[in-house]
Amino acid sequence: MATHPPETKKIFEPGGTEELLRGWLLHSHKGRQRHDRAARHLDRERLWLGAIATGFAAVVGASVFTALEKESSDRLKVIIAATSILSAILSGLSTFLNLSERAEKHRSAGVRYKAMIRELERRLSEGTGNLTITPSVLEEIQKRLDELEENAPIVPERIFLLVDKDWNTHRVEIITKATDFYKPNNQA
Repeated sequence: MATHPPETKKIFEPGGTEELLRGWLLHSHKGRQRHDRAARHLDRERLWLGAIATGFAAVVGASVFTALEKESSDRLKVIIAATSILSAILSGLSTFLNLSERAEKHRSAGVRYKAMIRELERRLSEGTGNLTITPSVLEEIQKRLDELEENAPIVPERIFLLVDKDWNTHRVEIITKATDFYKPNNQA
């Protein structure tokens, strides 16, 4: 049995305030992306589950009228009963999973991360090279990030790992002009 050496874990140790803010900016971008993906995923699940449950309920409703109008076979009665049970299970599952509220919490966390991104970008734009931020401002930013993390819902592990993989496999390029977002990669 082959053993693999353990992966090296990297810990960020900023060399100054500007590096610290850039680290927080990177963390905020990843947090926003995680919560945006989680919100979209949960919303898709909500739509699919709701549509399927509604479809089954409609089939049951129509089938009941058909069964009542004429003498129906035992097979039709079993199919109607099974579809009715499946519809009830899916409706109950939809309520239990509370997908719409969970999606909204992730969307809200993503919006709060986006606000932090704008705040950090503004702070970093104030004085590249000679950035002077008072300790109290730095503490306030840290407090807001801590509260955001504390109040944000937990991102499913699969989505968390997908975002990390995305950030680890694609080159991150820091740009200084908004118009650089729209230049083709080979002209940057």
